[in-house]
Amino acid sequence: MMDPLREIEALTEFGGRWPGTDAERRAAVHLAERLRSLGREAELEPTRIRPDYPLTHLIHALLGIAASVVSVSHPLIGIVLAFVAVVSTFGDLTGSFFLVRRLTPGRASQNVVSREHSGGEKPGLLVLTAHYDAARTGAVFGRRSLERTAALSKVVRRPIGRLAPLFWSLVVIFVCALLRLIGISAFPVTVVQFAATVVLIVAVPLLADIALSGIVPGANDNASGVATVLRLSQRFGGANLLRHFEVMVLLPGAEEGFLLGMRAWLKRHKKELDPGSTIVVNVDTVGHGTVRWQTKSGFIFPLAFHPALVGLCEELGEKHNARGVVSRSVSDAYSARASGLPAISIGCLNAMDYVPNYHQHADTPENIDPDSLDRAFNFCVDLIELIDERVGADLARDTPETVLSES
Repeated sequence: MMDPLREIEALTEFGGRWPGTDAERRAAVHLAERLRSLGREAELEPTRIRPDYPLTHLIHALLGIAASVVSVSHPLIGIVLAFVAVVSTFGDLTGSFFLVRRLTPGRASQNVVSREHSGGEKPGLLVLTAHYDAARTGAVFGRRSLERTAALSKVVRRPIGRLAPLFWSLVVIFVCALLRLIGISAFPVTVVQFAATVVLIVAVPLLADIALSGIVPGANDNASGVATVLRLSQRFGGANLLRHFEVMVLLPGAEEGFLLGMRAWLKRHKKELDPGSTIVVNVDTVGHGTVRWQTKSGFIFPLAFHPALVGLCEELGEKHNARGVVSRSVSDAYSARASGLPAISIGCLNAMDYVPNYHQHADTPENIDPDSLDRAFNFCVDLIELIDERVGADLARDTPETVLSES
């Protein structure tokens, strides 16, 4: 049985795995070779990406500030600038389309893909996925910032996203400019518009700081997920093959550019992926804490994960001391779900429901908890076996209304 800590150490040796870098490419080659050593076929699927999200949203913030200033004397120009910023930010944060991001530099990235071939005997496809690239750090990801955000989330009883204030401030400025155009420029409008503008002004140096900051080791985020998926591929390979599902291992690159590798893979293979028989299980940041599955996730409007998969996780919750959470961030499972595929994301959080050392230079192998890795692995094993038993049985009977139906 493989040692997950050793797998994490091996991946973090490729320092600077920011999307589109040579370090990311070399890490992908390493993972493909590692999968082959486990007796699986593996290949690299190249893709073209624009990973610079800090620069993208810095431009959005500057557009919003300009719109706010101009709208005082020229409301129509302010509306146009704010509208462009709102639409572009919405498209970028939801992954629906890219506007301003098209102005940023392009890079080459790659996904690592390993598929089991059963000769078409199995009716289902189970995609085990974990991104292998690493993030940039920044002041907004500091330890105190993480702790205070988590504490505030507990007080208001809902998760707080880091990019949601940017989007909603742009929306407020657009609405205020519209009110000015129709002749409503009362003092309350000025106050609200000023507050939204201040948020954008604060966002500018924070985004610039991320763009100029270094790249973290990424042991927990997400070498821990990669190591767990490799363990799962070994667990369900050879004599332990699932009865009803082929197992695909997908290790996307460029996740830290906001799911770019996963989106490229989904676009490339859209015609091959049947929502009625394909399930995506994503593993992300499982190196510290206890198991959580995501019930919803999204930067702006949280997207619900597949109810059948959430239900299976709930059945396992008490046994594994695990529970569901709503996330105001995104993972590769979000892209799969947005594409119409049944998907779920599994991670680990601490008692305050956040990831320690998230996007920090302290995210090293030394700060990984082996017990957390085992908890996540065991939860995923039970979940996969339950998927094979419940969903797979329906697929084998070719039942028109399977548990994957959402009607």
